[in-house]
Amino acid sequence: MKRNLSRLSDEDLRDLFETLAIKQGDAWAPENPKTLWRYEKFYFEIRDVALELQSRPGDARRILIPLLDHENWQVRLKTGTYVFALAPERARRTLEWLVTTREGPFCLEAGSFLNAVDRGIYVPT
Repeated sequence: MKRNLSRLSDEDLRDLFETLAIKQGDAWAPENPKTLWRYEKFYFEIRDVALELQSRPGDARRILIPLLDHENWQVRLKTGTYVFALAPERARRTLEWLVTTREGPFCLEAGSFLNAVDRGIYVPT
């Protein structure tokens, strides 16, 4: 990501996280494998924003928690995975709901994340 994330406020980072998650969801086009790079690009940009928030005093990812109720399912998915360590019950409810939708890639990624957490393969931090 070319932006200097450390110069952005927590609120600006939250808004950027939301925007990038929406763009990532819009980039999902399994019928056209040539677009996979766009989906992956947004993955890394979202991760960078979350890591910047996490590095701030008191773990500023807390500002993302209200996005668990966002109207966009990709925003809910990315928020659930990045705030799981901070709000595990609420994030789990959101991710479990996404699994029940049976809509991919949301249900697949949410299910894989929860499976990894439940089996101890992944420990959210």
